[in-house]
Amino acid sequence: AIHHRLHALGAHLSAEERQAVADGLLIQPLIGSLPNIMAPEWFDGLKRAAEGRRLMVLDTLRRFHIEEENASGPMAQVIGRMEAIAADTGCSIVFLHHASKGAAMMGAGDQQQASRGSSVLVDNIRWQSYLSSMTSAEAEEWGVDDDQRRFFVRFGVSKANYGAPFADRWFRRHDGGVLKPAVLERQRKSKGVPRGEA
Repeated sequence: AIHHRLHALGAHLSAEERQAVADGLLIQPLIGSLPNIMAPEWFDGLKRAAEGRRLMVLDTLRRFHIEEENASGPMAQVIGRMEAIAADTGCSIVFLHHASKGAAMMGAGDQQQASRGSSVLVDNIRWQSYLSSMTSAEAEEWGVDDDQRRFFVRFGVSKANYGAPFADRWFRRHDGGVLKPAVLERQRKSKGVPRGEA
């Protein structure tokens, strides 16, 4: 599936950009491998993979450990292992993680504490972003038909210890799952006037 996504993304890149991706991107499928960053052999392997690279993405965090996600002690150790790899190699590490079911159902996936599991997963990291599906209220606010809102996601940064504030941005899903910036215009709300007549 990832190769189909890359192929779809490549259609939106220049020849120079495609070459840069070919030269610098390494994707290592680990399905069936049961990686565990707390095990010395996996820690060492991830560290070797990070050497000479600027960014490592772990998709998803749950696949890279066997600890209790709600326990702060074990989760602090998992985060500590990633910090050790980053400190030793100079490679930044981003892990993908899901929002809790409660946050997702309440449309609060953009909140800093929306992450599933221990608060350590937010407190002990330096940067956190999110992708949040468009809600019915947001569709109305931005003038998007309700049957089209599933194509829109909002990207934002909910924690940035070392950077300037970042404004949320809307993206639209296209063929192959490619996200492209969406140009949306906030609808003016007039009290008591039905939508479309203001």
